[in-house]
Amino acid sequence: MIDRVISRKRLAAMVAALLLASGLAALGSPRAYAADITERSYTNAAGTRSYYLHVPPGDTAGKPLMIYLHGCTDPEAQLAGNGFSLTRIADELGFVLAYPIQTRDANERWCWNWFDPANQERDTGEPSIVAGITETLIQEFGIDRARVYVGGYSAGGGMSTVMAATYPDLYAAIAPMAGGPHGMSMRPPVADLTGATIVASMGSRARPVPAFFLQDLADQTSLYPIGRANILQWLGADRRAGNLTLADTPTAVTTTADPIPATIEHYTGSGCELAQFITPIGPDHIGGGLLMQSSSGLTLQRRMMDFLLAHRLTGPRQSC
Repeated sequence: MIDRVISRKRLAAMVAALLLASGLAALGSPRAYAADITERSYTNAAGTRSYYLHVPPGDTAGKPLMIYLHGCTDPEAQLAGNGFSLTRIADELGFVLAYPIQTRDANERWCWNWFDPANQERDTGEPSIVAGITETLIQEFGIDRARVYVGGYSAGGGMSTVMAATYPDLYAAIAPMAGGPHGMSMRPPVADLTGATIVASMGSRARPVPAFFLQDLADQTSLYPIGRANILQWLGADRRAGNLTLADTPTAVTTTADPIPATIEHYTGSGCELAQFITPIGPDHIGGGLLMQSSSGLTLQRRMMDFLLAHRLTGPRQSC
């Protein structure tokens, strides 16, 4: 395992790369958050991936763990400066935070290969690498196994669904934001929305998995109907995995204007909230990603973590 602390000079270069690549300089120059970020690597039979690690102050024994998976395009540019803003929430709420990094050799656009059947099974491919990083951190830092979470945006959201389907005994809850349904074919985009493919992937470990969704209404990359399909599939999987009475319609809908106007749908079954679906009004795909990976979206990031941290890992067929 290799540890390397990121220098300020390198962070500055990453900031410049982000601005050049995305054309988002008008949003304001990102300023690196003064956090301890360490770069490590993990290797197993499926390959090697680097990951960035942030450990909050104090004793880590019994703390939660969050695994955050980036979307497509150069991940180091994505995480430049404000891209590590979730570390602020980690310090505030007290959880260990890791950012696994995809390689260009594995995907020319640095996407997690969530759509590839070869990377949708337990103990093989990219799921085994992400799970291996997770297990390494659990053991090293004495993490509470009942409070381990995975989430991400875009391709990272899609891979979060894969991780929950392949390792439901590892992740208590997930945040598959702007991702896609499990087993979705890309051309045309078709998926089984009953949740049967998720439950089949879970096998004897099947259980309802609480999930936090975010899908931008104006997203032209991960279209809004794909996000709706994503939650429908998970609600179906939860019903099948836990024999639940859980409607496809929300039990409550609220609104917020912080940091931007958005609706918040709440889905409750068997006495616990199994899903939240956030619809920001306005941002496109890149804008939604910035909300979840920059200081402009700290309120949403805190909402995501509040939802996840409210759930603990349950046994097979158990909901909350």
